[in-house]
Amino acid sequence: MSYLKMKKSLGQNFLKDEFYISKIIESFNMRESDVFLEIGPGGGALTTRIVKHVKKLYAVEIDQRLIENLFDKVKNENFILFNEDFLKFDLEKNIAEENIKIVGNLPYHVTSPIIFKVMELASEVNKNSKKIESLTIMVQKEVAERIVASINTKDYGILSIFTRFFCEPEILFDIPPEAFFPKPKVISSIIRFNFSVGNENLNKVKDMKFFRTLVKTTFLNRRKMLRNTLKNFTDDLESIKSVEITKRPENLSVNDFINLSNELFNK
Repeated sequence: MSYLKMKKSLGQNFLKDEFYISKIIESFNMRESDVFLEIGPGGGALTTRIVKHVKKLYAVEIDQRLIENLFDKVKNENFILFNEDFLKFDLEKNIAEENIKIVGNLPYHVTSPIIFKVMELASEVNKNSKKIESLTIMVQKEVAERIVASINTKDYGILSIFTRFFCEPEILFDIPPEAFFPKPKVISSIIRFNFSVGNENLNKVKDMKFFRTLVKTTFLNRRKMLRNTLKNFTDDLESIKSVEITKRPENLSVNDFINLSNELFNK
C-alpha cells in the first residue's frame, strides 16, 4: 500500500496491520440493517470492510487529497462521502437515518472536541429521537483511561463525567504503535460509548447548559474545594445541601453533579 505524505497539522496515522484492522471490524458488531458514519476514513482501511456489511456508510474526511482515492477504493452506491471537518459537520442536515453507529480512527489532538461534539448531539437529539446509537473510536490510551476513570482518582475529570452522564464507556482493547504508518509514539485504545444506556439523566437535569458549565468550571480548579469554585454560582454557599462544599470535584459522582446543578440553578 502506498501512502501520501502525512500532514502533521491533521495528526494523520494510517492503520496498516491486518490483524488489528480485522479486530476493530469485529468490534463494530455490524448488521445488514446498520447505518454507519466513519470519521476520518483516511486510506480506507476500515471503510472498504464496513461498506460490505451495512445498509449505508457515511464518511467525513477533512483531507481533500484522500477523497479521490477513497472513491476509487469504495465503489458502492451505499457509500456517501463528505469532504468536511467533522467538528463543523451538520449531522441533522446531512443524515436522515436514526440509530447511527459512529466509528473512527481519530487524530489525537481532536479526540476530546469530537467526543464532546457527539455528546452535544446526544443531548440535543436523544430527548426526542435516538439519532446516535453508539460511538466506537480509536484514541490515545491515556485519553481512554481518563474517560473510564473512577471517582476519587487523579484521572477522573470532565471527560469521565460527561461520558458517564450519557453511557458507560468501555475500553475494548489496545493497539501498539507498530500497527500504524507513520508509527506514533503512544499506544492507542479502542473505546465504545453506547448511548442506549444512561440517557435518563437528560430528564433529571433542569438545565443542560448550566450542568455543563458547572462541571467544566469546577474541574478547571480541580485542586480547590468546592467552596471556592462555587462562588461563581452563588453567594449563599452555606445553604447548599446536595453536596459537601469541602469536597473537591473529583469526589463527586455524576448524580452528585446533577443534584448540585439542579440546586444551584434554582438560586
